[in-house]
Amino acid sequence: MIKYPSPIKEGDTLGVTATSSGVTLKKDIKKLNKAYENLENLGFKIKETKNVRSNKQFVSSNGKIRAQEFLKLWQDDSVALIAQARGGEFLMEMLPYLDKNILKNSKPKWITGYSDSSLLNFYLTTNFNIATMTSVNIFKFGMKKLDESLLRHLEVLETKSDIVQENFKLYEEERLKRFDSSFNLTKKVSYKNLYNDKEVTIEGRIIGGCIEALATIIGTEYDNTTKFINQFSEGMLWYLEDFMANPLDLYRILWQMKKSGWFQNANGFLIGRTRAIKRIEDFTYLDSLHKIFDDLNVPVIYDVDIGHLMPIFSIINGSFGTFIYKNHKGTLKMEKK
Repeated sequence: MIKYPSPIKEGDTLGVTATSSGVTLKKDIKKLNKAYENLENLGFKIKETKNVRSNKQFVSSNGKIRAQEFLKLWQDDSVALIAQARGGEFLMEMLPYLDKNILKNSKPKWITGYSDSSLLNFYLTTNFNIATMTSVNIFKFGMKKLDESLLRHLEVLETKSDIVQENFKLYEEERLKRFDSSFNLTKKVSYKNLYNDKEVTIEGRIIGGCIEALATIIGTEYDNTTKFINQFSEGMLWYLEDFMANPLDLYRILWQMKKSGWFQNANGFLIGRTRAIKRIEDFTYLDSLHKIFDDLNVPVIYDVDIGHLMPIFSIINGSFGTFIYKNHKGTLKMEKK
């Protein structure tokens, strides 16, 4: 049974912590401050942990401190949601220091983030059946005028009912350099079916995240994935994306996930847009997908609004999902059951 946190509401306090990298560059601090200003203008309060504005060797602090700061917010009844400041590289270092009894026995609250931060979401959902949300880190709110997708992110967190999200019309292939710039929406969104252009419906319990981050726990004591997915007779709806995995890296990571049993009861896959190069010699991005998914005989839709090319869906790990693909477009319904 999935445990869903209570919806957030105007007046709530949003806790912000740096579970991976922190924020130290002058332009990034300006963006973070602007994010807080925007959220406060929408009626929220902000509580920031001590490690948010520090960074050394790709992390805000050591794994133990990151876990302690996170757990402080988790146990703080005044905090309605924990937003991860930004992504990074080494979130896995904090997992050994997370007190399982505290996580198991406390009232859950929403955890949001993507990229490296998606590993914490994945860990909490697959180990404790706590619904989490993979979506933007709070850093993304630091723009002059908030993009529609960011307001949608808040709406998903605020609603008590089922959630339906339709694909965006345009996406950002290249970012603008201004610290407070909006998304540079120049490319048409076009979802693609790996096998044909027929209408496809995929249903299942939703789980996924950034493959480079998720790969760090495969086969470790933090990997409860096969036990988690085998709870659900309805099968799984996986969503996966990469930061900069070239076709060789992508194939290697997906192969390891598959051979570890992660995909054994998958009903289908949503693959996010990639920023990486799509060919190395005669091995392509699509080759990597075909080599992994062809023998599973399930739908695979790629170039979906997931990942590092904004805007992106807000996806609730643990919810029951229905994804409908038609004419290079898609709709994702999430039910909290």
